[in-house]
Amino acid sequence: MASHKLHPDILEFISSLLRMEKILLEYEEDFWAEHIKRVRRIAENSDGACIERFLSLFGGMGSFGDLVLQAPKPVNEIFYRERTHSYKLAQALL
Repeated sequence: MASHKLHPDILEFISSLLRMEKILLEYEEDFWAEHIKRVRRIAENSDGACIERFLSLFGGMGSFGDLVLQAPKPVNEIFYRERTHSYKLAQALL
């Protein structure tokens, strides 16, 4: 992570992205995990472009917002909550 201090909201956004990334990798959603990792790395460098990049993942059919994991229902519920949390954080950081 970048050596400079990041705002607590950005740190929470990064943490949320990391939690999603781990779930995505666990359930072999490598395509989406890579997108989330890119956003996280941009955020870790204190670059505001991370917000627009993250939000752009939600546009159109087949977007990140439509993703349902091939996983048990409780895992999908955790993932859904984390995705919603990240989205709300990103909206607040705009």
